[in-house]
Amino acid sequence: MYHRQRMRRAAAAYARMRENTSGNRRRRPFDHGDLRLLILSLIAEQPRHGYDLMTEIEHLTGGTYKPSAGVMYPALSALQDLGLAKSKKEKGKRILYITPDGEAELEANAETLVKIEERLEQLASSQNDIDPVDIQSASRKLRYSVFKLVANDWPDTSKYEDIVAILNQAQTDIGKLAEGRRKSQA
Repeated sequence: MYHRQRMRRAAAAYARMRENTSGNRRRRPFDHGDLRLLILSLIAEQPRHGYDLMTEIEHLTGGTYKPSAGVMYPALSALQDLGLAKSKKEKGKRILYITPDGEAELEANAETLVKIEERLEQLASSQNDIDPVDIQSASRKLRYSVFKLVANDWPDTSKYEDIVAILNQAQTDIGKLAEGRRKSQA
């Protein structure tokens, strides 16, 4: 009997959650073809390799989005197949350079590129007005902040104990929220 009650409560909570978010779904970071244009604009600024592009995009979005290798590398291959970019192997890495056709593609899509830049600014500034439902975004931003601090201060490890203490405290506080919610539902 207790198990059925728990299942009903869980189903009701899930239904409420779906009702609250159905009209407020999070938008994809990029529309179709936008990532390709963003990559072209980044390699037009400076020749780059795939991982550098992924981290630069994460930086541009304020840590809210980092394309996976499964998204990035096929996009890079497509750019090369279309003749918009070429790659050269330097120091063990494939560095991408924009081609004249790639520059023409950027010029032809200048308006779309402006919209992409506005979307990037919106993603980066969304740190100030996080939708409470979007926990995944908040956790990505936390991860980005921690890794950025650790990477910038390496090899100085003096702040590591403070970081661990802060993260442990956050975990404890979140656990208390969950306990308080369970008690109020009982």
